[in-house]
Amino acid sequence: MRARVGPGGLLVALIAICLAAFPGAAEAQTYGPDRAGKVDIGGGRDLYLECHGSGSPTVIFEAGLRSRGDIWSWSRTGGTGTGVFPRITPVTRACIYDRPGTLVHFPVVGRSDPVAMPRSTGDVAIDLHALVAAAGEPGPYVLVGASTGGLIAREFASFYPAEVAGLVLVDAISEAMEGLMKPGQFARYNLYYLQSPSLDAAQYDHLEAIDFYRSFAEMKPRRRSPRRLRTVVISADYGFGVPAGVSRRFAGIVNRTWKRSQRYLAALRPKTKHVIAAGSGHQIHVNEPGLVARYVRGVVAKSRGL
Repeated sequence: MRARVGPGGLLVALIAICLAAFPGAAEAQTYGPDRAGKVDIGGGRDLYLECHGSGSPTVIFEAGLRSRGDIWSWSRTGGTGTGVFPRITPVTRACIYDRPGTLVHFPVVGRSDPVAMPRSTGDVAIDLHALVAAAGEPGPYVLVGASTGGLIAREFASFYPAEVAGLVLVDAISEAMEGLMKPGQFARYNLYYLQSPSLDAAQYDHLEAIDFYRSFAEMKPRRRSPRRLRTVVISADYGFGVPAGVSRRFAGIVNRTWKRSQRYLAALRPKTKHVIAAGSGHQIHVNEPGLVARYVRGVVAKSRGL
């Protein structure tokens, strides 16, 4: 299923700065109070976690590459407190967290302990599972992932399928980007689009770096999620800009491949809803938070049988 929704809007660049209805059905699980702080996940490591609201399922937000979790609280038009996250907490329990190596803008960096880089999205998914277990945040979970966060969400669902009630993939990267490109093209894409942080972010010694070759290799054999899993794919209307070192011709190849990769995600399982965020570029969750929140609420409602 495919829909085209949302008002027009300008394509925006990556966000440089972000600062820190229906009633929820009561479930058998016990939910803790609002929380914001570090959680010991073992091995001498702490991860920062913030959760608000109550009810089941618990929505977990996974940010894009190098982005701190509180980007989900931010919107382009309204600033802090107007993003997707605060639109979901009145509905059900919802959590954001900081992956190691993420930041808002240097020197405002993530609040989780650093780890050796690069790592894979599978490594991140295992960390997330350890985090919610250590924090006592019960499933089932609806995972909402933007860009690289979408790949992490899919890996989590493939590792722990019994604990996941739904996925909302917001212009998510997938293994199709490698599969649809020639090896040399993908190597160039990886270098200029995925492994080239801004000059500001590059100042952070512990900056997040994801090995996409290894991440895609992990995901390929597990690419089809369980048939019962409710999934929404939300894709950008506009493509990426032209980064330094890249020709307009190559940028066109990347954008065409990205659109094909979005169709790939939507086709992995029958009945996946595919939504085009009209007028939005890659940062749909900050351009159109109301649109993303609407589909998150829909997946929550369906998981409750409403």
